[in-house]
Amino acid sequence: MNSQKIRRIDDFVKRPRSRRANLVPRGLSRLRRDRSGNPAQAGKRNAEIGRYLRSQKFEAPDKRLITLKPTDYSGLCEAHVNLNGKTHIFYTGSTGDYFLMGQLYDSASGRNVTRETIEAITFFSPEEMGRLAEISAFSIGQQGKVLFYVTDPQCPYCKKGAETLQRMASAGEIQVHFLLFPLDSHKGAREQSVSTICDNKSLHEFESGYRSDNLCGEGTRKVDATRELLSQKGVNGTPTYIFPDRRFHSGLLEEAELRRRLGLATAGSAQKPTTPKTP
Repeated sequence: MNSQKIRRIDDFVKRPRSRRANLVPRGLSRLRRDRSGNPAQAGKRNAEIGRYLRSQKFEAPDKRLITLKPTDYSGLCEAHVNLNGKTHIFYTGSTGDYFLMGQLYDSASGRNVTRETIEAITFFSPEEMGRLAEISAFSIGQQGKVLFYVTDPQCPYCKKGAETLQRMASAGEIQVHFLLFPLDSHKGAREQSVSTICDNKSLHEFESGYRSDNLCGEGTRKVDATRELLSQKGVNGTPTYIFPDRRFHSGLLEEAELRRRLGLATAGSAQKPTTPKTP
């Protein structure tokens, strides 16, 4: 693949890290798209890409191409690929002579298109939702919509999101189950998470940096199970919200957007009572 083609794809993304995405040109150069738009040829091309994925020894043993479709960007196609049970979104071009792995951003709005796509196609099953309830660390709220909140003890954005959740829970609007997902980049976060569960601590104590030497089996099991299940669904960061409709969103949400996704009225929008008129 020449540098000019790479630059054209790079124009679609905003962040430097995205522009350093890995490219795998070897072998894919033989995959050419039929420019006539023939459906039979398009199906043949999809099958060829699927065979290419399965042939790569450097990738996961279990490789499946789920869908291949055009994006809203001219000349760029989106490949939904399953690798060892995990969902990945890759990109290729109209000629199929490169394979781009990374985050695609819309330059006008700043939207993370890749993340939105994964969220739209990745649902938690009813059984998985039940499993999340079993491995949650603690909960707040007694009534209202039920959601899960994935957090890390050293994540500042998680604390900001939790403040909003606590206000809404205190108002009786939501119930929140907290899932502890310590990030590898945060030193000591795993020990904080495990000991919080083992010592049956609250959200307040967790966010205050609680930590002890009590790394019991139950706490270890819950933290490990949380990381395993969420990673399989494509969750790799905090905070993450898991909604009643079994969709998830990674990244801090403002209260207005959170309410919209939960189907709740915007704060302060309740209709004020009117004084009845005297006949």
